[in-house]
Amino acid sequence: MTLWQIIINISEPPKRKKRKDINTLEDVVRLLHESKRILVLTGAGVSVSCGIPDFRSRDGIYARLAVDFPDLPDPQAMFDIEYFRRDPRPFFKFAKEIYPGQFQPSPCHKFISMMDKQKKLLRNYTQNIDTLEQVAGVQRIIQCHGSFATASCLVCKHKVDCEAVREDIFNQVVPHCPRCPDIPLAIMKPDIVFFGENLPEMFHRAMKQDKDEVDLLIVIGSSLKVRPVALIPNSIPHEVPQVLINREQLPHLNFDVELLGDCDVIVNELCHRLGGDFEQLCFNTLRLTETTDKPPRLPEQPPSEALPASSDAAQEEQKQHSTDSVTKPSEETHSPNVTDTAGNNVTPPEPCPNAQCPSEETAEPSELPAEDVPKEEAAEVKSHTSNLEFRRRCWMSRINRSPISKRLETGQYLFQAPNHYIFHGRRHNTTHFIQRGRVGAQTDNTPEKTQSTVHL
Repeated sequence: MTLWQIIINISEPPKRKKRKDINTLEDVVRLLHESKRILVLTGAGVSVSCGIPDFRSRDGIYARLAVDFPDLPDPQAMFDIEYFRRDPRPFFKFAKEIYPGQFQPSPCHKFISMMDKQKKLLRNYTQNIDTLEQVAGVQRIIQCHGSFATASCLVCKHKVDCEAVREDIFNQVVPHCPRCPDIPLAIMKPDIVFFGENLPEMFHRAMKQDKDEVDLLIVIGSSLKVRPVALIPNSIPHEVPQVLINREQLPHLNFDVELLGDCDVIVNELCHRLGGDFEQLCFNTLRLTETTDKPPRLPEQPPSEALPASSDAAQEEQKQHSTDSVTKPSEETHSPNVTDTAGNNVTPPEPCPNAQCPSEETAEPSELPAEDVPKEEAAEVKSHTSNLEFRRRCWMSRINRSPISKRLETGQYLFQAPNHYIFHGRRHNTTHFIQRGRVGAQTDNTPEKTQSTVHL
């Protein structure tokens, strides 16, 4: 066992402090030019634009698995090694949807590959299992949670290439080991790390070496909720510059520069600024412009409007907001978020606790015959109507309070001194952690087991 493994098993490294001399996008570009040993941590955000399905939207993988497998105790159970041994079918239904060969790399993957080609990349530690880094040509890669590239027998450990089990998976047949034909548990399990399994030894060996060699850390598209990968930023020397490219802030970590928004949009701008071979990667030829003025909010609707009419508007806005939230959760909402979109389990935000949007069935006091209503009931109806009006105002206020990133003009990003950038696609977040290799989670305060996205 390495010293790195001992540290992550018995303690958490001290929280790094931000460097005061590194703050701007220009600093990031300079560091990318100068650095020779860049360590990149990637998560679900680098593959979102590739079309890989998410977990937590209302029509995501979890929702569909709940219909097909009503006995699944909770969606994460399909990544529990003990449950997999009992019933591997939910996992293989999921595996069919993201199996290698169906997707192409994103601009983020190509950006990392270019750093590798230019001998700038020390290592790309990816938490994803989609193998898109290899497709993009990244050579110096550590797949922290394994991948679908190979599969191994649960009994004899016989290993095969992903193509050997592809037909069974696409036909939704549980693949069995050809060397153990008479053993029911001899399932060919793709070599991804489940809860209850250890991370690959290669991860620990590489991290032991890389943590003392890195001269720049870039985190792209990850909430860094899964340990021990989440411990890496605080485990490397604190003087090493750190840059975040992500849809959301990570309040449990201190980055020198935070570039928040759609990762592909941010990488496109960086490639423009880096020039040379990087500029060939730009999918959008338009350069972005910087503003330091926060865009104004949309005017709030007057509360004096008739309730039924505004109710219809609210319901229409709610429907639109719900549709948008599946792909791009609201940036302004400070309520708990569940990633790594990434797919998130997003439902339309309610305006107030236990509130419901007024419906056409809600009766106004004027619609109730006074002679047929006792005084107590009339008072109750009046109170109920007042509550509905208050909730309606809350709801309309919530609808009109659009996030900053959606109020930015096309081709624009916002700089908030000293080190905070908002691009289109930025969202707010929560922080909870998963201890990889154990069933269950470790959080700062409340234990919770969660799975952010299709990228474990």
